[in-house]
Amino acid sequence: MSGGTAPLMRRPPGAQPSVQESVLNVALGMHADGTWNRTAMWQIASAAGVSRQTLYNEFGCRDGITRALLERETNRLLDGMDQRWRQVRGSGAEHGDCLAASMSWVLEFASSRSHPLLHDVLTGQGHGATSTNSSRGLAVAMTEVCRRLADAAGPGGHPDQLEAVEAVVRMTLSYLFVPAETHQQARSQIAHAARTLLPVTGSAVGPAKQ
Repeated sequence: MSGGTAPLMRRPPGAQPSVQESVLNVALGMHADGTWNRTAMWQIASAAGVSRQTLYNEFGCRDGITRALLERETNRLLDGMDQRWRQVRGSGAEHGDCLAASMSWVLEFASSRSHPLLHDVLTGQGHGATSTNSSRGLAVAMTEVCRRLADAAGPGGHPDQLEAVEAVVRMTLSYLFVPAETHQQARSQIAHAARTLLPVTGSAVGPAKQ
């Protein structure tokens, strides 16, 4: 999903943010306050404390920044989803409960004002440069969500397993497009679907990592 930008590196705890991280943090803030589409490259560079040439070297163009930010936000979504599955599975819960917990995380993360770009991609609300990446970003993110969760529920399992997971993922997405009256109502209905569609197995399996 990088679209030609440099791969994102995970920063060790306590280390200073890289140039790329600094720029992406600025871009995320601009998406949050609605100023992204009105901001020139030199303004982005100035806000991030880097030269405009450095910005072009790192990302190539504004779309490059958006693609890199989408990649970072998607990775955070997937990491949180994996962690939620492991936490619930570690307590002895069945796959349906693990899937429900992971989808609850997706719902919380994508609905948060702290992650405006990913929310726009998942709900189709992107504008300008964002909209050019939305379809591809959504397809990549959801394909990876389904793959990881299906592998977690049963590596090498029957195709019906993937279909069950995909159905619950799509149901979760529908609550982003058309929110329920409360998040609790959405979580309850998603959990019911997950427990109904995924069989009880009794075997502890953690999410597959890339």
